Amino acid sequence: MASTPLIQILRALPATSMRALEKFVASPYHVTHPEVLRLFGFLKSNPGGDAVLLPPETGRPRRKYHLTNYLLEAVEKFLALETWNQRPHEQNVATVAALRRLHLDEISAGMLRYARKRLESDLQRGSAYHRSDYLMHLESYYLSQQEGRARSANVQELSDAEDISFICEKLRTGCLLLSHQAVSKREYNKGLLDNVLQFLNGHRYLEIPIIAAYYHGYFAQLGQDADRHFDRLKQLLHGHAGYFSLAETHDLYLMAINFCIRRINQAEERYFREVFELYQSGLQHGALLENGILSRWTYNNIAVTALRLLEFDWVGRFLRDFAQFLPESHREAAFNFNIARYYYDTGDYNQAMQHLLRMEYDDVLQNLAAKTMLCKIYYELGEADALENQLDSIHIYLRRKKVLGYHKENYTAIVRFMRKLLATNHHSASEKEKLRREIEQWPVLTEREWLLRQLPDR
Repeated sequence: MASTPLIQILRALPATSMRALEKFVASPYHVTHPEVLRLFGFLKSNPGGDAVLLPPETGRPRRKYHLTNYLLEAVEKFLALETWNQRPHEQNVATVAALRRLHLDEISAGMLRYARKRLESDLQRGSAYHRSDYLMHLESYYLSQQEGRARSANVQELSDAEDISFICEKLRTGCLLLSHQAVSKREYNKGLLDNVLQFLNGHRYLEIPIIAAYYHGYFAQLGQDADRHFDRLKQLLHGHAGYFSLAETHDLYLMAINFCIRRINQAEERYFREVFELYQSGLQHGALLENGILSRWTYNNIAVTALRLLEFDWVGRFLRDFAQFLPESHREAAFNFNIARYYYDTGDYNQAMQHLLRMEYDDVLQNLAAKTMLCKIYYELGEADALENQLDSIHIYLRRKKVLGYHKENYTAIVRFMRKLLATNHHSASEKEKLRREIEQWPVLTEREWLLRQLPDR
């Protein structure tokens, strides 16, 4: 039986949040029913339990249902409060509004001055800053109206702040639309986005870093004067990434990195260095981690890029230092696979083989890549029998896996050409030339460069 939402949430909470939730539930302000508190205590002590394993004293099924729902509501309020606690400027605005509604104008004005001071001392200047700036201007306007100070109302500042806040969010959403459009091949209704982009052309709002970053990121993705917009986005990231929220920084780095990857896929080699520098900068700012986790795919891509650029000292440190941030379920496999690539590229074949033979990878493509690397090592070491066995292993593996698409064609071709390498008379220039032409003309072949390097001297 599937776990209820309540059970799933409780299982997902880290220990620090669970301790905070215990205090929250114990407060009669939040939970007035003592049996709900007892139910929480039971579930906290039985984290592996499920909805059907509630304590006997909860009574009939209908009563169990109600108590569970009361507790779920309390947990949801706790989660909302935890999120709210991470938004101190919006909390200050809410306090100003509450004081104003009580007609405590002087205290409300004092709180507003305090809130403004706190906002201006905050180093972050992303969308959240501009949203809070707008809300404070709005409260200032309401307060001036309530005090009868219509002449001093800040209507122009209010209007400007609202525009800036809206533009930040609209540009961010526009970039998300472009990103999804590239994957889904679906056209989206952009709403007011084109009007916003036209309005910004040459406007002073482009001097605001977060607006400029999304603006240039949008046009870099769109492909209009893409190199200039990418260069400007990169400059903004290097100069201002520390002033944006982690979520915004993550989105912007991802835009810039994907731009480079598209150019690399178009055989523009210089973008390997560009994306490597973005990876370095993104790691420094914590922008490539999501909730403290580094995706294994990002880990793989960073390693491949650094190895391609022969940044061996850097990648060796990276693989060891950042393995701790990988998801625990994939940590060992990702580390072993990538450190094996590192040892292979630095010529330490014995170490590479030790890591490759240490485990079977759960990801099909990573498994094939690991098996292929072993084949290359066996070939370069002259271990013909071991190579034949490994090629047989790949052939059987490919027959078992039904859904591989063009990857199956690619790895089938790799096996075929490695067998031909073994069978070719390397003292015969004509045989080598014939095989070389076949490799060059084969449509999908990820190991083309390595195969051609085994056939030197035209």
